[in-house]
Amino acid sequence: MPPFRWEDIDHRLAVLKLIDLSEEMRSRIKEDESRIRLENRLNQNSNTVPSLILQMKVERADEWARREYEIYCSVWQTQGYVKSAAFVRGVCAHIIQMLGVRAKSIANEFSRFGRGTNFPIGLRTAHLNSLERRMRQLQGRWHRRLEIEAKECEHAERTKNLKTISTISTSSPENQTQVSVQHHSTNTEILDGARSRARFPPIRSSAPLSEFEATVAKLMMEARGKCRAKHLPQAEILEIAVLLDEKQFPVRTNLERAASRAMAEYNKQHSKGAIKTWEAASKLPQFRRAVRKRFSRAEEKYRKAIPLIASQSAGPSRTTI
Repeated sequence: MPPFRWEDIDHRLAVLKLIDLSEEMRSRIKEDESRIRLENRLNQNSNTVPSLILQMKVERADEWARREYEIYCSVWQTQGYVKSAAFVRGVCAHIIQMLGVRAKSIANEFSRFGRGTNFPIGLRTAHLNSLERRMRQLQGRWHRRLEIEAKECEHAERTKNLKTISTISTSSPENQTQVSVQHHSTNTEILDGARSRARFPPIRSSAPLSEFEATVAKLMMEARGKCRAKHLPQAEILEIAVLLDEKQFPVRTNLERAASRAMAEYNKQHSKGAIKTWEAASKLPQFRRAVRKRFSRAEEKYRKAIPLIASQSAGPSRTTI
């Protein structure tokens, strides 16, 4: 069995299904939130509704992860492949990352709610800490669950190989000779293929994606899943900026050259108010457009470099912010 590679998955088919899942889950979360508010409209405890909503969103995140895993398994089987330990671990890493993004999104939504309603800061902090702890526990459960499945796949593969070897060893000399010839033919084909690849090396991107660009592109996908407008609103850009700051991506080194120079000059003239975060750059009118442009360029580069992202909109104009 050839080694599993993440790019072997038909990501175009997977993403089309994931977009439908995203729309369904967001609609259900919105309905659940409305139901919770309606059922507790006479409750005098102002802490009840936020607590129930956060609990509901954590449960929906678990369901979201389960269905996303099922989508990848279905696509892989549709392509004619068998689930392997490497496949399970590859999808597991993606699920853990998705849950991390969901945790940040839920926390940001709750923070905006708290600021907009003057929710007590002490309770807000307690809820955010509880949310972080529960989401980490959820990530841990998913990691254990899929690692168990990966181990079971390894044992199944080993058992299958042992049965094959046993069958060959007990077969007649004629069959053993035939198997040997087949192995020789297969090895010859592999060597021929290797020589062919040496003469004609695969085309690779001259500008590989950086970790920053891949992160921005995935955050942009998440934002476009929430917003159906042609251009992402400034609030979504600001939310991405906050997440980048949490991941400690530096600003100047990841901006385009002209914007980086302009920011360096600005920081010299405003030493006390120097820009050191993406959030600050997004809020400042002089650099707001530069930040948007950098995010858009990262997303476009991601789409061209990796056949992972199918368009989440009705037309190509949605690739602009």
